[in-house]
Amino acid sequence: MFKLIIFDFDGVLVLSNEAHEKAIRRAIGRAGIKKKVLKEDMVLHFGKPYRVVLRAVMGDEYTEEKLNLAYRYHHDIIHSGWFIRGIKPVPGLRKFLQKLREGGMKLAIATGNERPFLDRVLGYLNLRDTFDLTVCAEDVKNSKPFPDIILKAMEFFHVDRKETLFVGDAESDMLAAKRSGVTSVAVLSGVLNRDKAKRLKPDFIVDSVTDIYSIAVNR
Repeated sequence: MFKLIIFDFDGVLVLSNEAHEKAIRRAIGRAGIKKKVLKEDMVLHFGKPYRVVLRAVMGDEYTEEKLNLAYRYHHDIIHSGWFIRGIKPVPGLRKFLQKLREGGMKLAIATGNERPFLDRVLGYLNLRDTFDLTVCAEDVKNSKPFPDIILKAMEFFHVDRKETLFVGDAESDMLAAKRSGVTSVAVLSGVLNRDKAKRLKPDFIVDSVTDIYSIAVNR
């Protein structure tokens, strides 16, 4: 049995990636970026801090002024009522997480989200007390695909890589997991399809985070 399970947030625990795509397009549009941003170009950067994602999708139209504007607009959008209400937990999530906790496993979130946003969403979904630790973008120097955010959680619980399972839905998640040396699970409820997930060579591929129970207890 793994001692620690670390989850990415968007696309893993909650179904929110479509809402994030809309928020990014609105924010850069209001900042004066006229280019059409394709979904496949956007999701390559999911899991990274908001400023990094916004800067990446701006491409050649980037200026520091436009980035600052887009960042402020994006902050207002994702903290708005319509955005928060559009975030749904994965079906069966609460019962599944409780089952893991009853099995003695520590649960952590490692996300590129900023803490005020994550705390608000966890409160809205009544999940704030479900996790033993949350690590956010501002808690580490380097975001995913660097391993810092995973290593920080492992250090907090004094566990090693063999005792840790990481669950993510994006390329940056899988790269961070590999670089930290932990066992990795790619879920297909976010931005990866099965073919893309296979190319990243995670240890396991599942359709939903709730499918990892047997992996977690039968390491």
